[in-house]
Amino acid sequence: MKQFFAVAKYVVIAALLVVVGRLVLTQNNEQAKILVVHSYNNDLAWVNDVEGGIRRAIGAGQASDGPRLNVRTHYMNLRNHPDCNFYKNAAAEVRFTLDDWKPEVIILVDDLAQALVGFNHLILDEPADRYALAQDLNDWISGGRCATPALDFFGLDDPGDTPLPELVFAGVNGSVAHYGYDQASNVSGIFERKNYAALIETLIALEQAYPGDVAGIMMLNDASPTAITENQNYRAEDWSPFVAEPPVNAASIAEWEDAVALANERDLMLLIANYQNVSDANGQPVAAEDLIAWTELNAKLPVLGVNTRFVADGGMMTVAIAGSEQGEVAMELALAALNGATVRPQREAKQFLIGMNQSLVRKRGLILPAIYEAFSREIGSFVPVVAQLYVVQDGDSE
Repeated sequence: MKQFFAVAKYVVIAALLVVVGRLVLTQNNEQAKILVVHSYNNDLAWVNDVEGGIRRAIGAGQASDGPRLNVRTHYMNLRNHPDCNFYKNAAAEVRFTLDDWKPEVIILVDDLAQALVGFNHLILDEPADRYALAQDLNDWISGGRCATPALDFFGLDDPGDTPLPELVFAGVNGSVAHYGYDQASNVSGIFERKNYAALIETLIALEQAYPGDVAGIMMLNDASPTAITENQNYRAEDWSPFVAEPPVNAASIAEWEDAVALANERDLMLLIANYQNVSDANGQPVAAEDLIAWTELNAKLPVLGVNTRFVADGGMMTVAIAGSEQGEVAMELALAALNGATVRPQREAKQFLIGMNQSLVRKRGLILPAIYEAFSREIGSFVPVVAQLYVVQDGDSE
């Protein structure tokens, strides 16, 4: 009798497991699947800001009886590993997830994810030359990192399995034509193009507050693909009333220091957007905080950041695109695609943020319009006066 009850117990447990498994499987099948792919890792404030916007849009969608969602997030972590082999493996990992999980929508954040993941999942128009697009992307991805490999190295020769998902891009600085998105029928998204009107207004305020001569401006970035694209936008912009000198891409700390010295010599205000991929003399990445602290200490004229983390990394002031808007709009477009929207818009960023470090403003003796402090305080990106302005590697402070 005891043996009978023991067997019956296991039969009941097995039956319950089958029922629960079926319920879970049914629930998962009823959920729309969205994969969010970040080019970078969540050690960047920008990435977390984008994620905050995504979560906000998900909450709003669920509150309005939107589709039930199963959202997964993947961080490619490419900023911390800027080499071709890592790029290859990171792209292969995402493609494996896509082939296995088969989401209805992919949200791709920042430029590298578009090239390494988005391109393979395009529904291209009939006249599109996929091979030529792949060759151009292959050159762009490998540029400055390794000798240009064969197309199969990054997997650009291998289109994704059908049916292909909807693609939503965010965090793209330049044109999406580079990725073939202008020749595809399954792409929508939001650009991260800078608010140049706000940048010029801030540069004018800095020029008026600075007691010396200002001969013009110069953009200084690292040599990453995103920075190269940023420089193209810089060249295309009308920076009147300023003379815009050619931008500089610095791959090493020596090149960065030379660029700052050049700006000092020519009385140029620096604009800095991308600075996380600068190497020291041993080929190791220079910590962003050390690089920006050194730049603030050694730049003769005011330096304006164009990056959400610039002030947190030790910069005086920044005017940057809001990552939260990028994430929120991207998820809204993903939900629209799930709901059967036939229009696939490509939107421009409208929101920007201002950050300011009052200690550095005062150190330079600048008196800026009160609206800058008020706005940066409101959004939590204001650093008040502190006793210690810099901490540099050799232990000296000022």
